Amino acid sequence: MNEVPGNLYSHREQRPSLADEFDRDKHVSPIFGGDLLKQLRAMRRRRTLARRIMVIVALVYAAGMAAFIALLVLRNSADPGQTAAAPKGEKAALSTPTHELLTPKTMRLSVQQWKDSTERLREARVWIQKGRHDTASALLQGLLASNPNHGEALLELAQIYFQQGADVQACSLLQRLLTIEPQRKLAAQMLATLYSRASRHEQALVLANWILDVEPDATEAHRVAGLAYLQTNRLDLALVHFRKWVTAEPDNLAAQKQYADVLLAQGELEKARAIYEAILKKKPEEADAYRQLAICYARQTLVEQSVSTMIQAIYVIGASKVSTWFKDPGFASVRHQKLFALLEKQVTTPQISAHVVPQAGMQMGPNANFDLRRLEQVQAMLKAHY
Repeated sequence: MNEVPGNLYSHREQRPSLADEFDRDKHVSPIFGGDLLKQLRAMRRRRTLARRIMVIVALVYAAGMAAFIALLVLRNSADPGQTAAAPKGEKAALSTPTHELLTPKTMRLSVQQWKDSTERLREARVWIQKGRHDTASALLQGLLASNPNHGEALLELAQIYFQQGADVQACSLLQRLLTIEPQRKLAAQMLATLYSRASRHEQALVLANWILDVEPDATEAHRVAGLAYLQTNRLDLALVHFRKWVTAEPDNLAAQKQYADVLLAQGELEKARAIYEAILKKKPEEADAYRQLAICYARQTLVEQSVSTMIQAIYVIGASKVSTWFKDPGFASVRHQKLFALLEKQVTTPQISAHVVPQAGMQMGPNANFDLRRLEQVQAMLKAHY
């Protein structure tokens, strides 16, 4: 008996491949012609190429996914607190990119800083109420050193400087505040007032008009605008703003005085005179109201009323003050009237009462001791000559 080899496949009949069959039988059957063989080989090459393309695409896709996952891991490790998606309806301010948001640690530090700022501001306001502006200023300056753009601190410190007359420092702080927060109406009003104080009327007018565009009844803005127009001799516009100021604050004597001054400058003497008389009833010591009222009478050639007003002023504010009024151009129409000329002579001529003995170094200017008895003598003399 013959031995059977261990590898049975070695005795298996070798079958020809399909290509071999084609080569062998192509001369037998016309269907196995050369064209069909070429087509089959082309199909085989296309299948092979398709498999290779699919493998390449799969490799590229896998590499892209791996890179994307690695990027997410790196971002989450840098900002672990920002992985949660923002809820619907969140404001636009919270929809900023992840890298612009604060980390939890930074947020805690910021909140602590904000709390400290609030406490310092509260403490500074307490010292302001107690009148300790120096202590309040030190606290506010420290707050601004750590947070230069703190709006409330800038405003509070500017108000302290404003009240103390430190206009340059106040102006600098207010300009910085308005650059940061232009909606601060009080800051704009204070800055307009500071420019008006410094006689920078055109700049003050720009600010006043800006305020009035937003708040047409802002009384301080009307005052500043009126002064600006008055100082630049635009009386019609000044009158408009002072009228609105008086309308908004009918009991404000300063507003009434400014309004009456413009009326006088425009020749509306009756209206101006009525306002000056009303002012003097409420505030008899208002020196300039006496002068302007006397000028109103003088421009109407009412000599007796003009002289009487000036004598009343002598009783209230003294002859020394009144003696400086006579050279005012407003008295030109009555200057040569006998009654007025007599009063001017009596008031402006240096007089020394018999009971006053000059001391060494005493400055004895005109009417330095124009006493009530002398005033009564002048009144009696005026009556006798009138």
